[in-house]
Amino acid sequence: MPTTDLALVILAGGLGSRFGGDKQVQPFGEQGHFLFEYACYDAHREGFQKVFVVVRPGMEEVVFEQLKRWISPAKFQILTQTQTRIKPLGTAHALSMLNGHWKGSYLVLNADDYYGQALIKKAYDLQQSGVLAASLAFRLSTTLSAHGPVSRGICLEEAGHLMQIEEVKHLAYHNGEIRDSSNKVYQASTLVSMNAWLLPASFLTFLDTEVKDFIANHSADEQLEIFLPDCIQKAIDAQLFEVRLEAAKSTWFGLTYKADLEQAVQQLQLLEQTGVYPKIFERWT
Repeated sequence: MPTTDLALVILAGGLGSRFGGDKQVQPFGEQGHFLFEYACYDAHREGFQKVFVVVRPGMEEVVFEQLKRWISPAKFQILTQTQTRIKPLGTAHALSMLNGHWKGSYLVLNADDYYGQALIKKAYDLQQSGVLAASLAFRLSTTLSAHGPVSRGICLEEAGHLMQIEEVKHLAYHNGEIRDSSNKVYQASTLVSMNAWLLPASFLTFLDTEVKDFIANHSADEQLEIFLPDCIQKAIDAQLFEVRLEAAKSTWFGLTYKADLEQAVQQLQLLEQTGVYPKIFERWT
């Protein structure tokens, strides 16, 4: 029997260096919703039980006050990413904050990306069908920014499962082709990870060990981070679980650069105008 224990985990602790500020709390629309609130709304509609938002110190109050406008405090929890330095320790460290707070499966998303209702529904359906872990990936061409190069995790698959993620930096269009800094060409249809992961509770124990080892061995390096895809890769290599690779059917857009704001505003306005989202979210109790 499938379990209904499924939570949404939003990683919202980044510094937003290229954006120039806290993009995860950038307001949109007449109601001033944060971008990740649209994922919260989608999760509520699908039957997720709870939302966890991981923030860096100092952001707790603004996120709490925002969410309680339409989500019962019993249905969400703010987790503070412990810090010993100004720069956060990375997405793996952020997710490790969930350890001890949730015993079921969970869908991990970035706060500064819009993933679409179809992705949320797919994650829910996969979990309900008994799938332990999945990467919900997008086509490379749909994830590029018109305002500068981006880094993406190229997904290498075998028989429908994720085998490896290759981090590629400085991807952008050059003369109609997608190239990286070494001028290598990539197909537009290549699947890339946008940090949308369906993961089991057992991964948190594994992750906790990885994070503690990282802190013990790299505490002196102020710039080094521990990234979630790298830890998932280690879990795959250790045969902790298989990761289903699924192509998302929804539209992605995100906030990498300040100039990306205009497109995000237009996209969200269109989604409201076409009835995908109401102007006022129904209360989640």
